[in-house]
This record gives sequence, C-alpha cells and structure tokens, in this order.
Amino acid sequence: MVQLYFHTNDPSKRKAVKWLVDHDVIANQRNIESEPLTESEVMHLLSLSIDGTDELISKRSRDTKALNMDPDQMTIKELTAAILKTPHILKNPIIFDKRKLMTGFDLEKIGMFVPKKLRKLELSALFAKLTPNSGKNIKLA
Repeated sequence: MVQLYFHTNDPSKRKAVKWLVDHDVIANQRNIESEPLTESEVMHLLSLSIDGTDELISKRSRDTKALNMDPDQMTIKELTAAILKTPHILKNPIIFDKRKLMTGFDLEKIGMFVPKKLRKLELSALFAKLTPNSGKNIKLA
C-alpha cells in the first residue's frame, strides 16, 4: 500500500495524487499538519531515504531557514524533534511504500509505485502497438 504524506495542497501534491489515481495506484493520503507524525514514523521515513536528510528536508523552505538549522550537522534526535515541531521543513508530498520513498512530484520516478505486474502489462501493450505483426511473440520475463 502506498502512503502519501503532505502538509500543503500545492501543485506537486495535486499532480502526484492525480497521477496515482490515473494509474490505479491506491494511496492513503494523510495531512501531517492536522494528523502529525510520530517519532517512529519520522524514523521510518529517514530509514527509507537513500539520500538521507537531502531527500526529506526542504532547505529552501521558509520554515527551515527560520529555524536556522543545518540538517547535516544535527543528530537524528535533534532532526526528528525539529520535524515533529515544524513539519513544513519536510518536502511536499512524501510518497512511500514498504521499500521505496520519493518526495515531490517527479514523473520519471513516480512509476516505481505501479505494481510490477501492471508495468509489464503496459510494456507489452506498448510493444504490441509498435510492432502489430510481431507483438504476439514478445514475452516479458
């Protein structure tokens, strides 16, 4: 199951939701302003992040600048406390499942949330359109 956390209904969040709906990806949406994250949820997001704090923290955010903080110099405990106190320092939206995480809306990356079976079907359909006569012979592993 895909989770979508957001704190602002900005264009990135709306595009992500539309894309997920258009591709039949069921996503639980959660406004982290009205339903704040727990410490364990923040730790889970950090554990999924490949790029560490760079993937999750918006360094250009007014809230991040107002806190006068450098996420790279903070301990995990300090960073978690800052996120819990000011969720607007997080990028928006945060989309994740059991193993993958992405922030914002990136058309090239969001496809990772489409189940493998569906991706194979879409690819087979595309091959069939490109090669109408030989499309029946193409089998995807």
